[in-house]
Amino acid sequence: MNQPRIGLFFWLLVFLIIGSYLWYINMYAVNIPITDDYDLVRVKYTLLTQEFSWWQKIKLLLEPENDHRILIPRSIALTGYAVEGFINYRTLIGVVNLSLLGILGFWFLSFLKRGLNAWFFLPVLLWYLTPFVFDVTLWGINGMQHTTLNLLVFGTLALLSYSTNHWAFGAALVVGFAATFTNGNGFLVFPAGLAVLLLTQDWKKSAFWTIGMIASLLAYFLNYQVGQATKVAFSGEFVGNLLVSFAALSGGWMAAFKGSSPQWLLWSSFLVGMLSLLGITLWLGYQLFMVPQRPRSGRPYLWVGVFVFSILTIGIIAVSRGGRDVYSVFTSRYSLYPLHLLTLTYLALLSWKSISPSWVFRIAVVFGGVFMTMSLYQYQRDMDERRRSLIADHYNWRQHRKLTTHFRSELADFFTLPAYQKGIYRFENFPLGAATEQLLSLPADTTQRDALKLTLTTTQKNIDFFGHPQTVAQFSLINADVLQPEFGEGVGVFLVLKSAKNKTYLLPTLPIQGGKRAFFTSARVYKPGFELTVYNENFAPDTYRIGLLSPKGTGYDLRYLQQSIQIDSLSTKLVN
Repeated sequence: MNQPRIGLFFWLLVFLIIGSYLWYINMYAVNIPITDDYDLVRVKYTLLTQEFSWWQKIKLLLEPENDHRILIPRSIALTGYAVEGFINYRTLIGVVNLSLLGILGFWFLSFLKRGLNAWFFLPVLLWYLTPFVFDVTLWGINGMQHTTLNLLVFGTLALLSYSTNHWAFGAALVVGFAATFTNGNGFLVFPAGLAVLLLTQDWKKSAFWTIGMIASLLAYFLNYQVGQATKVAFSGEFVGNLLVSFAALSGGWMAAFKGSSPQWLLWSSFLVGMLSLLGITLWLGYQLFMVPQRPRSGRPYLWVGVFVFSILTIGIIAVSRGGRDVYSVFTSRYSLYPLHLLTLTYLALLSWKSISPSWVFRIAVVFGGVFMTMSLYQYQRDMDERRRSLIADHYNWRQHRKLTTHFRSELADFFTLPAYQKGIYRFENFPLGAATEQLLSLPADTTQRDALKLTLTTTQKNIDFFGHPQTVAQFSLINADVLQPEFGEGVGVFLVLKSAKNKTYLLPTLPIQGGKRAFFTSARVYKPGFELTVYNENFAPDTYRIGLLSPKGTGYDLRYLQQSIQIDSLSTKLVN
């Protein structure tokens, strides 16, 4: 096979992987805010309803949100508003995934600069473009705070690593400042960049970079208000948890292989993380100080910067989260950082002279395929739960101005309803289609009395809601018979609650994993049945007929059951 043909086949394979991933993301992207996404709505609503000077506008954009100054995410959202006339969360998800592809572009560039075979890059696509990273690819603000941030970090480090041009250095400073005001850990691009400049022995630029780092730090903490994430209580247990969670998150990609034992996940990740950190450190030290030096573009400066940035970020996460709960570091929102370390480990193995790079590549391809498969198994349920919950919220908000999958949704913020009425964010084009929405609007068919075994459980708990002690109630519905659609078979099954006055609520059924054996033998993620838990207070007190909305052909079918459910603020009862 001649070289041009190899090149063409390579790019076809790359575009096939990327295209399949983007198609997958498009299926799950819903134009609905998720929790912290409402901050973007708040900022725009405040700008529309109050008079501000330019300086006051800048101060508003710089206000900390959950300990982070997020000037860049807010600016991106406001730019989208200026272009589209509303904050479109599908557009923001698009920005996030373009950022992920940009990160992969910088990884690919580093492979080529190092003189590695372009084919060796393919496994990297297989572990980045998976559901493992769903929290930073399908969540607008969270994705910008992590994925877009990482794109800015990679861009900064690439400018410092591959160019000696003064303009490139100036651009790196600007992009570094942008990273600082994208998320709290963005500032760490400065120590990472300083490590690169010190290794290049460019003392003048190192001095200017240090000045920029100090200026960035002062600007970030000007009028800063400390939030709950930065308030930590040091103790012996905290320090122990911190050390364990630091190593565990370093090997956090093991979460794709997690079983039923949290202890197994914690300590296997801990072991993998420790070995990875030690191996990468020794490899980079060897490449920098013990082998004949290559031209600057071929030296591993970018990889050093990524390594420093990743371990510093993991350290901050360990302090702010892991010290209190070692298992909290395994959330998908932190998934990019262990993947960076995984990629560096792969690069180290490619450089190991005792093993043929071709064999390392083959093993990495197999590993990447297994990782992608296990990510699908582990995180498909999370993705389906989120999409179904958002679709239910989409319907219930438009019908009742309620987000039934949330607690105290109507009291979440003063601006939520007024901002919606102003069109700052929009719930248009029901994700299940106009025909399904029309079907939901019809009165219940009283001739239908399908049998479905439902188990109801209720709980009450006392809470302190902003200084007001009160009791709240929840109810759960559980079933073990309803077949859940698998990937590509429809969005999912929903419960419909409909009163005699045609007041209608849509509730997501949350599927239950069927186990690895069923997944590998029958390609099914879910076993029959579902569970769901909601707060009583999100429903108007009444008696509701229960219906089951499920995929049928290219649309949906709604069948009503023989059961009804009585709901008031503190009690729930099934009625046959």
